[in-house]
Amino acid sequence: MTDERKAPHPSKGRLLALSAAALIGASAIFVLFVLPAEFHRDPTGFGRLTGLDRLAGPEVVSVAAAPAGPNATTRTYATAFRTDVVDIALPPDEKNELEYKVKMKPGDTLVYSWSVTGDEAHPEWFYYDFHGETWPNPAGAKSTVMEYSQATGLQGNGALVAPFAGVHGWYVQNQSDKPLVVHLKLSGFYELVPPGEYGNEAGILPVNGAK
Repeated sequence: MTDERKAPHPSKGRLLALSAAALIGASAIFVLFVLPAEFHRDPTGFGRLTGLDRLAGPEVVSVAAAPAGPNATTRTYATAFRTDVVDIALPPDEKNELEYKVKMKPGDTLVYSWSVTGDEAHPEWFYYDFHGETWPNPAGAKSTVMEYSQATGLQGNGALVAPFAGVHGWYVQNQSDKPLVVHLKLSGFYELVPPGEYGNEAGILPVNGAK
C-alpha cells in the first residue's frame, strides 16, 4: 500500500505574516533605494550616506520661460562672431583726441575691454565718452545720440547691446603731457568702420584684423 503524504498547507495566520513581511520589505526597498535614486526624496538619510541620491541627477525645482523680445536672454545673429584688437595712439598735442566707433544693428552685442599706457601715475588725465549715434541719417535729419558712460581712468570692461542702428564707441582725449596708447579689445557681432568714414575718421586699423 503506497504511503501518500500531502504537503502541509500554511495556516491563514502564517500567510498573513508572510504577506506583511513582503510588503514591509518592498516598502523598505522603495524608501531606502528608489526614492533617493529616482525622485530626490531621502526621508531616512540613507541615500545621502550611500550616494544613491546623486543617481537622479540635479533636481529641477521649477522651469521658467526665458523672456523674449527686447529683453531676450538669448540672441541669434546672421553674421559671424568676430574679435579685433585696436591700438589708438594719442600724442600730447593738438591731435590728442579722436573718435573710434563700430557699426552695429539693433540687438547686436559688443563685449569690450580697454587699458591705457603711457602715464599710469595720472589716470585722471585720460578722458573717455562711450556713446552711440544713429548713422547714416536721412537728409536733413539730426543724429540721435545715446550716452553710455563718461569718466576718466586707465581701464574699462563691459558689454553693449545696441539700442539702435548706427555707430557705437568712444571719444577719447589725452589730457596728459605724455603720449598715451589706448589698447582696445573688441568681440561680438559688429562691423568695423572703414578708415576715413564717420566713426573712424582718424583711419585707425586693427592690429591683428578680424578673427
